[in-house]
Amino acid sequence: MFVKFFLVIALLQAVCAQQRFEVLVEFGTNFSTLAIDTQNEINELYHFNADMVREFNRELLLELGRMVPEMREADSSFQQQIAAADGVDDECREYVEELRELFLLFQNWDIQDCAYYAHVELADDSVNRFLPYAITFLSENTRSISQVVESFSRNNAVAEFDALVEELDGEWEYYQTLAVSFGDFLFDEILAHADVADRVYLDLVECRETAVRLQESDQEYILSYLDSNCE
Repeated sequence: MFVKFFLVIALLQAVCAQQRFEVLVEFGTNFSTLAIDTQNEINELYHFNADMVREFNRELLLELGRMVPEMREADSSFQQQIAAADGVDDECREYVEELRELFLLFQNWDIQDCAYYAHVELADDSVNRFLPYAITFLSENTRSISQVVESFSRNNAVAEFDALVEELDGEWEYYQTLAVSFGDFLFDEILAHADVADRVYLDLVECRETAVRLQESDQEYILSYLDSNCE
């Protein structure tokens, strides 16, 4: 009789232990599944963010592509004006060509400045807006995979199993909240690129127009030497 009683007690203890173990396995499975799903979503946002940044850089490159041929064509026309000028001796024409070369250097610097400032502003936004937060989310999300083991290390699973489960319940709620909130946050970060890109693009357009006006002013100044045969 006593043997049967102890066998029943032992069986009940074994069943309870198995049930407790299954609870922990279920937690581990849930954490891992959530982590994989969350990582896949973050990866999709990574690609979306990269596509946005690439498109913004393409637009800037197109604007620079309009700027350089325009100024090259203006310089080519200007050289023809110098060569076709009447009443100018060779010494003056040579001096004017030297002036053109000097001012052409300044014009190239204007082009480089336009490209530099556009690159710096867009690069700062590209690196510091989305990526730091995405990396933080990924790191925290990866930690969830080992959350059951981590909680084990902080709790007495033998004497205080309920406390371990309570902690895991709290962590599960935390990671679920993180999974819901990160997507909206990162998506808003991506959309915020557009405001910066628009400002940088408009600044580049203004910079291009200024560079073109300065080139025209330089050429008018140099042509004044031809009008007086450098006298």
